[in-house]
Amino acid sequence: MANGKKLLRLSSLLIILVGVLGFHLEAMSMVGTPQDESNERPDLIMIDTIAAQQKLELPAVVFLHDAHTKALAEQGKDCTACHQKKKDGKTSLKFMRVENGNPDQLKEIYHNGCISCHTKEAAAGKKTGPQVGECRSCHQVDPEVKAEHAAARMDNTLHFRHWDSKIIKNDKGQDTNCGSCHHEYDKATQKLVYVKGQEEGCVTCHTAKPEGDVKTNTSEAFHEQCITCHKDLAAAKAQKYGPVQCAGCHGLAEAADIKADDAKLLKKMGGTLPRLPRKQPDAVLLTAPAPKGTVGNEAAKGEMIPVAFNHKAHENVTDSCASCHHKTLKKSCSECHTDRGSKEGGFVSLDQAMHNPDSARSCVGCHAIKQKDPNCAGCHELMPKAALKSKESCVVCHNGPKGDTNPATLDASAKAELAADLISERPTSPTMLDTADIPEFVTINALENEYKASKLPHRKIILTLVKNIKSSPLANSFHNSPLTVCASCHHNSPASKTPPSCASCHANASVKEIDGRPALKAAYHGQCMTCHKSMKLTKPASTDCSSCHEPKKNG
Repeated sequence: MANGKKLLRLSSLLIILVGVLGFHLEAMSMVGTPQDESNERPDLIMIDTIAAQQKLELPAVVFLHDAHTKALAEQGKDCTACHQKKKDGKTSLKFMRVENGNPDQLKEIYHNGCISCHTKEAAAGKKTGPQVGECRSCHQVDPEVKAEHAAARMDNTLHFRHWDSKIIKNDKGQDTNCGSCHHEYDKATQKLVYVKGQEEGCVTCHTAKPEGDVKTNTSEAFHEQCITCHKDLAAAKAQKYGPVQCAGCHGLAEAADIKADDAKLLKKMGGTLPRLPRKQPDAVLLTAPAPKGTVGNEAAKGEMIPVAFNHKAHENVTDSCASCHHKTLKKSCSECHTDRGSKEGGFVSLDQAMHNPDSARSCVGCHAIKQKDPNCAGCHELMPKAALKSKESCVVCHNGPKGDTNPATLDASAKAELAADLISERPTSPTMLDTADIPEFVTINALENEYKASKLPHRKIILTLVKNIKSSPLANSFHNSPLTVCASCHHNSPASKTPPSCASCHANASVKEIDGRPALKAAYHGQCMTCHKSMKLTKPASTDCSSCHEPKKNG
């Protein structure tokens, strides 16, 4: 007994000595999976909380979360061995506490908690972690283990799995369960409440640096909400309850399995998920915001031809509502992105927000991403980017009514009705020439020398492109002229059934380039090979000349 007391006092002194060195420790998120022999693990957490308050004297601690979870499970223990419950019943991500505390308090909590547990396990003859004096085992300058984890997010499919679940309890008096996750802070009662039909995305309030009444950042909010719920369902012996370890969401192999499972679910649903029960509009008429000082029917008149936006169709081709509503679901785009830009909208004007070709959130930028699909890329890869700004492409979207009544002054119901009418008039299949007007073959013999003339299956190519377009409502809307599909090859020619030959613009092989235009041989090969590569066609190979050009025989 006496020896035991001496050992305990010695251990306490050593713990204090180690503690004064200081380090930043914080298990902010669970990111990993138990891959015992791998140096790349998604469950790696670099514990470094104190760095936010003072300079570290030792490197951050290398902590393998799932390795500890597994060890605790073997002892019949759970998360409560390290994590406390908050007042709202959710599990705190902070080790053995709810609040942060000062550096000295944090050092004591971590050292006492971790080292005492390791010492106890060692005394029981079990394999365990570093003990007193083995500082560098935890505080590693260049850890051998590296973090590797898949990003997790609440996309449309995962969202559907939750709100369609019969396991998650319904909201009081409702047939929905949205209130299990979505909430607002009620200042009057100082409590979190659920308001039906006013659901926001989690990241709207829980940002990287929360402000005001919001206490938890994005990572904390997701992990506290999700893992607590999953563990409660597991304790209730639910058949399905979601991941409770890092690997379930962040393991690379597990993420691939989830993606494959999502694809199966989507196929089972006929390729379309049911719409969220939030009473969002089917169609929206986008109009320019009225400039300050204007009233009545003159407000914003003539500033922008309205756009009929098919909200229902876009829901199924985006990952989540946040793909467009990146700040909030409760405001229209024009409330933040004004005609001249505002601080709230990051000084990005409405025109820029909708037409920036380099932003995945803008209409033009998103459409440009869709053009990289192999079915589309064959044509669009070589088309001049200026075509995006052409009058013909603008009127596809900006096709609102032109008259004395300014649509911007209509009420929401009238706008929605007008938008639905305009959308119904859009083409549902590509417009094209009669098959008889499309030459079946085109013989390319301008460069005939060592090889015989190339016989291009012209009609087959055109019909294949049109077939690809039919599966895309987006393509159907923009390919609204019988000659649109011709523009991919005849890119600088007037729209015509009988466009001029390539040689009329591209000089013969003896000239390398004129005014930036490649010579005829380079033009042919660049056009055809780039198209095949973009469409991921393996035959003919770009090095297999004889597939297109039959070699001439000697003599």
